Amino acid sequence: MEIVYFFDQDGLAQYSEEHGTVPEQLIVNFSEFTFASKRDTIFVITHTNSEAVSRIVHALRQDPRTGLQPLYTTKTFGKPLDLLVDGSIETEEDIADKSGPILEHLLRLNETVFLEDANDYIRVLALLYSRPNMRLAPHRVWLDEYAYAYSLLEAMLGSAHIVASRLATLCEWQYLHRKNLVDRTTHCPICSSLQINYIDLCPNCKHSDIEEQLFISCNHCHSSEPEEAFLQDDYLFCNNCKRILRQVKEDYDWVQGNFHCRSCGYTFRRAEIQAHCLCCGTVMPIERLLVRQVYNYELTEEGVAAAIAGKISTSFQEHELKIGNQVNPVFFINMINWLLDFCGRHNSEAFTLLGIRINSAANFDNTDVRRGVMDLCDSFVFRLREHIRSADLLSRFDQKTIWLLLPKTGEPEFQVVLKRVKNLQIEHEGLASEKLTFSMVAFHAPDDIVADETSAYLLDRLTREMEEIESD
Repeated sequence: MEIVYFFDQDGLAQYSEEHGTVPEQLIVNFSEFTFASKRDTIFVITHTNSEAVSRIVHALRQDPRTGLQPLYTTKTFGKPLDLLVDGSIETEEDIADKSGPILEHLLRLNETVFLEDANDYIRVLALLYSRPNMRLAPHRVWLDEYAYAYSLLEAMLGSAHIVASRLATLCEWQYLHRKNLVDRTTHCPICSSLQINYIDLCPNCKHSDIEEQLFISCNHCHSSEPEEAFLQDDYLFCNNCKRILRQVKEDYDWVQGNFHCRSCGYTFRRAEIQAHCLCCGTVMPIERLLVRQVYNYELTEEGVAAAIAGKISTSFQEHELKIGNQVNPVFFINMINWLLDFCGRHNSEAFTLLGIRINSAANFDNTDVRRGVMDLCDSFVFRLREHIRSADLLSRFDQKTIWLLLPKTGEPEFQVVLKRVKNLQIEHEGLASEKLTFSMVAFHAPDDIVADETSAYLLDRLTREMEEIESD
């Protein structure tokens, strides 16, 4: 077991004065720290400045060689910084007591988990395995796009988008189990903002200048009318049962009535609700809002086995049939063939095939750059799946090429889907540190059907068109 201390100059002098010596392994200038794949290392940060602690913690957690090892501070800083470490310690005895179970589990992991190019999925599983009592719980962050953050995973993997994608995929591959629903959040489908304003509208003229009219209900005959219908000089009189209504609750009650529109004079019982995004200005019916569910997560038995072995299959073909409406290429190609035959016999039927290719001018010889671009590709697919209908199919033949099959979708309906895709494209281009471009090509049946063309030839032709767009 090796303990590495991080000091500032004042902290080192104070430690030396109190203990009469200095630790064998100490770092004063973090730039001098050498990252190494040592699973039995324990890190202790003695800095009192939260910004300095945050920089060191994020650097250690983000690097796969040091991200899983026990990490402690000598004081608490509050959320979210305290969520990124394994606790605070006061004595060296505390270090041994707290880190023992973590080190014991880390020693059982395959050495590949600690390599510089370790798989993100394995790192998530290994984190949960090495902390047996840990449940992956979200932390409420009202300024965050997702409203909740898995702060430790974001420090390890880099962004909330990547964390959301990895957690969803690991659950669909049955390596993680969703444990308890924490919350449901409602987002704008265009910009993902939580800043939504709900407006009651007149269903006739769509104006918001409406008022609710309270009705009086006669407790004797149960007649229900606006107050004006009961007014007789200075008292209330029911024209139905011919009684004077004197006492509220005994003779009559106030009840919810209709709405009245001041703009067009229309009277209606139920207002139409419209959602206005305060961030991007999009106006939409509430049915179009994106609902996300927030969970706690735990390891499954399959996840434990994968973490120990240090091996998880990231093959698209092996896992795709477990991912909702994302299917493997063989099924996808057969479905296109069936639809081509069906549209050939019934001209009234329609479907659309959309190809998307994510391109980067980045230097893919650089491991970090290549990994960053691939992470954004995975994040884009995850967000895309949130925005398509349950009847639509998605497939990936390689990491950068995505196919969408939209049944019962002609050119007009396709424009709605295309707008959502382009908004996601703009969002992910903004997230990328390297230049990303998107090549897209669409095929509409029956208008674009070529006689005797099979799905394999069709996909090959559309792929060449995307490559030509890319080269331009």
